[in-house]
Amino acid sequence: MIVNITLLKEGEPQQIGRSVSIFGCAQIARIMRLKQVIKLASLPVLAVIGSGTLCLPLGAQGDELMTSSTSCQLTTADRQWIEGALADWRFAEVHELKLEPTRLPVVVLFDDHCQYKSAAAATGDISWTGSFYQSTVLLPNGIRIPNWVVSFAAPVDGSSAAGFFVMSLPSVWRSHNIQSGLGLERLMNVVLLHEMSHARQFYFANPIMDGLSARYHLGVEIGDDSIQDTFSKDPRYVKAYERERDLLYEAAAASTNHAAKKYARQALREIRHRRQKWFTGGHAYWNTVDDLFLTMEGIGQWTAYAWLTDPNGPNLKSSFALSEVRRKRNHWTQDEGLALMLVIDRLVPEWQKLAFAPEPQLAESLLKAAAR
Repeated sequence: MIVNITLLKEGEPQQIGRSVSIFGCAQIARIMRLKQVIKLASLPVLAVIGSGTLCLPLGAQGDELMTSSTSCQLTTADRQWIEGALADWRFAEVHELKLEPTRLPVVVLFDDHCQYKSAAAATGDISWTGSFYQSTVLLPNGIRIPNWVVSFAAPVDGSSAAGFFVMSLPSVWRSHNIQSGLGLERLMNVVLLHEMSHARQFYFANPIMDGLSARYHLGVEIGDDSIQDTFSKDPRYVKAYERERDLLYEAAAASTNHAAKKYARQALREIRHRRQKWFTGGHAYWNTVDDLFLTMEGIGQWTAYAWLTDPNGPNLKSSFALSEVRRKRNHWTQDEGLALMLVIDRLVPEWQKLAFAPEPQLAESLLKAAAR
């Protein structure tokens, strides 16, 4: 079971794609089955990991919410940002992911003193209820989190259908000196797009992880960095990962589709060889974990990249957008996942219908289609 919440570090430019698993928070681990974090904003950790350090049960520390319609109201700037960011998601949902729009999850935003919970009207308009808080923000599932720079989506009560989305407001990000070549608000939009794409994946990702946990009696929390954390000290494994990643980017940048398919076939062989060599016996579950998180993180990364380069969106140059999304390139599922989806988007027409089908195809199956 997985709980990852992205926390950002003060004082340095940030990369897209880093989260930290929260261990020792059993209630969250039961509810948030999957990592639904901003892999896109990626960011080093702001706090020490430990039981009780990053999440608190309902009522901890005596925090009380005090609803106030007069004192706790979104500023004009914050309202404009969230309305614009959600409109960008609606655009990307339809134009990049080719999905029918669905009802937005409950959104929880917060600044230094107030948190704001969304309520959607039948017309589609969103109203916000503001509440004071002391040191921890109350989530819809009854869990509290610190008021740091954070963004994630999670299912409610383990449900694969209903979810919520949490994000600190621009003032919080700005106070921690979060920087990006995209500009702060656009970086936050990118983060939101990535997370919202995960919210559309709950329906298949949660059952997959539940099935793995039951079959292999997994007693540890597994997230999208778990394979990297497990194998990054093995130089042979790192070399194998880097070889397949580089082949995928070669395929994405190839001058012809014929050449792209050639590189894609080579990358597919390398991926299968790596998994056959390291993911065997009692560790066979890593095969599915790898495939699942490459799919989730790849689609999250690609959604942001596709929106950034869309002529009807920001219309940024692809080289600049790719550089901003990849950044330090040191988180495997995000970087290789993006390369996978760039190749798949190039070579598999209407791949979105396959990736979001009732029984969706994951990354390896989609790459196989690209390599034919």
